[in-house]
Amino acid sequence: MRALGFVNAPALFQRVVGRFQRNTVSISEYQKKRDLFYEALTSAGFECVKPMGAFYMFPKSPVPDEIEFVIALQKEERIMVVPGRGFGRRGYFRIAYCVPIEKIKDALNGFKRIAQKYIKKG
Repeated sequence: MRALGFVNAPALFQRVVGRFQRNTVSISEYQKKRDLFYEALTSAGFECVKPMGAFYMFPKSPVPDEIEFVIALQKEERIMVVPGRGFGRRGYFRIAYCVPIEKIKDALNGFKRIAQKYIKKG
């Protein structure tokens, strides 16, 4: 299956979505999650631009083939991220932080461990 960003949702879902248009989300909660992830990743040695208006970020893969790194991260630390090439960002991987903050905190040690293995210091 392939998602196409330029195709409108089916009519049924357009009606359903209308019922939720007045719902809001806490932007400060997303900022807190972003800041937690960003600080932990950059202090571990990952290169990343701090997102200003998204619920995801694209850190640079510490190895040229980001698919190799994504697979290692999943196998070694049980952390799921997405290769960046599907988003036009070859050499990067995508992390979404629209999950409970506890899941982010649980993943941080795994990112630190994998960084020690894959990121060359100095």
